[in-house]
Amino acid sequence: MANVVLFHSAVGANEGFHKMADLFVDAGHTVHRPDYYDGHTFPNATEGTAYRDEVGFGNLAQHASDLIADLEGPLVFGGFSLGAAMAQSMGKRDPRASAALLFHAGGVAKPTSWQSHVPLQIHHSVDDPWIDEGNPDELVRSAARSGAQAAHYVYPGSGHVFGDPTGSDYNEELATLMWSRVFALIG
Repeated sequence: MANVVLFHSAVGANEGFHKMADLFVDAGHTVHRPDYYDGHTFPNATEGTAYRDEVGFGNLAQHASDLIADLEGPLVFGGFSLGAAMAQSMGKRDPRASAALLFHAGGVAKPTSWQSHVPLQIHHSVDDPWIDEGNPDELVRSAARSGAQAAHYVYPGSGHVFGDPTGSDYNEELATLMWSRVFALIG
């Protein structure tokens, strides 16, 4: 089974994050949950992104990297919303990466490098207000150009973190489909 590192969203390592992480555990995977917010959680994305901006994304990314420095690979990197940026960075650069799973975020504005041995999946709803149109497609093209398997899954609706069973955007049907695609990739 896979050794999975999951990065939380801008609201922090809350109950919903842990419930989604537990799906990996229930499927037999080892899961690491680095809390790069050091225990801070927020009731909504607006307050969470304000905290992100106060601390600085670069500082948070460095802290996330430091928290997993001692883990041995191979590692599947996954992230939810803000955490997808962490997983994307690791998939792009970290030699321990064996896959990158970007939930409800991910993408680049122009072609970028990607590790050829790291398959990529991006999952989000079609009208998610947090997604920059075209950016996920560019990342998928960049990964595929490197030789990596790359998939961009777009789901109906506008829910942001529709896979979080505790959130207001939760959609069981879409979440079930998303998780089936994830586990088909990583086992």
